[in-house]
Amino acid sequence: MCGIAGILQPGGAPVNAGDLRAMSRALAHRGPDDEGFHHEGGLGLAHRRLAILDLSPAGRQPMPNEDGTVWLTYNGQLYDFEPLRRRLEEQGHRFRSHTDTEVIVHLYEEDGDELLASIDGMFAFALWDARRRRLLLARDRLGIKPLFYARRGGDLAFASELKALLALPWVPREVSASALVHYLYQSSVPGDVSVFEGVRKLSPGEYLVAEDGAIRTGRYWPGPPEHARPESPGSATDALRAGLEAAVRSHLVADVPVGTFLSGGLDSTAVTWQARRAVGGPLHTFSVRFEGPAAYDEGDAALAVARALDTTHHELRLGPDAVRDLPAVFSANDEPFAISSAIALHHLARFAREHVKVVLTGDGADEILGGYPWRHEPDWGRRARPGAALRGLALTGVRSLRGSVGTGPGLAEQLGARLRRLGRPDERYAEIVCAFTPEEMERLLAPDLAPLARAVWADSPLRRAYRAEGGADEVNRRLRADLRTTLVDEMLMKVDRTTMAAGLEARVPFLDRHLVEWAMALPGIEKVRGGIGKIVLRRALLPVLPKVARRRKHGFDTPLGAWLRGPLRGLLRDLLAPEAVRRRGLLRAGVVERLVAAHLGGRGDHSRKLFSLMVLEQWLSERARAPRSTAAPSLAAVRA
Repeated sequence: MCGIAGILQPGGAPVNAGDLRAMSRALAHRGPDDEGFHHEGGLGLAHRRLAILDLSPAGRQPMPNEDGTVWLTYNGQLYDFEPLRRRLEEQGHRFRSHTDTEVIVHLYEEDGDELLASIDGMFAFALWDARRRRLLLARDRLGIKPLFYARRGGDLAFASELKALLALPWVPREVSASALVHYLYQSSVPGDVSVFEGVRKLSPGEYLVAEDGAIRTGRYWPGPPEHARPESPGSATDALRAGLEAAVRSHLVADVPVGTFLSGGLDSTAVTWQARRAVGGPLHTFSVRFEGPAAYDEGDAALAVARALDTTHHELRLGPDAVRDLPAVFSANDEPFAISSAIALHHLARFAREHVKVVLTGDGADEILGGYPWRHEPDWGRRARPGAALRGLALTGVRSLRGSVGTGPGLAEQLGARLRRLGRPDERYAEIVCAFTPEEMERLLAPDLAPLARAVWADSPLRRAYRAEGGADEVNRRLRADLRTTLVDEMLMKVDRTTMAAGLEARVPFLDRHLVEWAMALPGIEKVRGGIGKIVLRRALLPVLPKVARRRKHGFDTPLGAWLRGPLRGLLRDLLAPEAVRRRGLLRAGVVERLVAAHLGGRGDHSRKLFSLMVLEQWLSERARAPRSTAAPSLAAVRA
């Protein structure tokens, strides 16, 4: 795993070497083992290396072909690349390393852009064709690895992280008002936009070509097949075991120690079980114990699984003082990001890095196998089973009451709006995912920004993704929408940033392309039913670890609600003090004050909303102190 960056100036003016070095320095955490550059006329490529395969100097990047007419800077890992290498060797290509990187270089010589159909893995790369003076950028199918880019006329700059682009003086720093409202809805900045005007993200399965001063983008993977393929319960569990075994084996390939994150839940247990079988020898596993309510602590479950599988287990204990590292978490994400589990993962990644250089995680299982019944199971209308419909109505009532207490709309108004959305599937799906409803957002935002509440809701990436999917299988429709949205914007961004900030490579076997395509062809009824998720995975694990397979879903979350009422109460009141909110001018101080009082008074758990507001305030304060920081006219109220 690595960090990549580069600049293309089609006019031919040489790239400023100092700018390229500054971009590389900003990515040093992603590749502490080595640094490399390639300059050629108006092109500059930079690379920071975290050596995983072929630790020798032969694995250095940017990496050329035999005659130096193709250059690659690459972040990622190809799976099962050995057959491709053998084919290329038979075609006469000479390899100087044992890396997967060099496979991409030679595959481009044979297949051009069509190489994207051949490779399977997690990656973001930039490939320079010197003969054609042509740059190709690409991102993996699921969006496991990130890639940002910015344009100035015909000039193009790209990088693994936003902070590397901000090392360039010409990259825009104007904060996008709509991006901040999107963030408040979803707890992260979603889709292909960034928090700064003029900076974009390459989408999963997308490529970009820069040639002759023109830039075009396209998709090389439209997503997994849409049509459900019925399977008997027995054949489905056999297929899942076989698919996961193959995925884990391919993800274990490394020339450095490999371990797993083990929470004791279904997903991490399944990955650890297969890894333990494949490795044969000792396997390091890592888990977190939380101080606070016992419901959040999975330490006993993780320890039980570790003992059953005979792993070398390591436990990290975290309390409220873990939030002292919030500035480091903010720095790793560059944009406002309020997924509270990132705090725990930040510490766990550093803890694991003391023992291994690569970890396998269980991320992605929820999004392909239906891990969130309250979100994936049909909860209204003709497709919903009676029990699911009743659960949906009950949740609607509870959420409406909580919202009316916390942010101000009356219970009748909240309940009425939510019931109307039950008949609008795209809005219902978005509401389940989001932290705030449109009614709450209208009351939360300052009067001059309040119109953005409805405008951003109408342009919600969640709603667009849901509408873009089709088919009669409502479970799979929601899961496919998840693959395009929250999986990328929340889970994968969290895993990439927190692990790479520690110089640790994280791999996600459940997001193996073949496993994803198989899972998306499995009928939704095999995944979610009767308020239980990941049914097929439970069946697969039952013969191996029956107690784990019978456990209810337990998310990897910090006990944030309890911490905010206790040891973090002072931080909450400081960041969201009425005078501070009024000075900032983005939110209505009265609404924020009411939300704080409701949470501290025990009238509902509003920790997700409050944490989003706290992160936003902290992020804006940090941005105001950053060099060359400016605010867009639409955010004139944003000030230190």
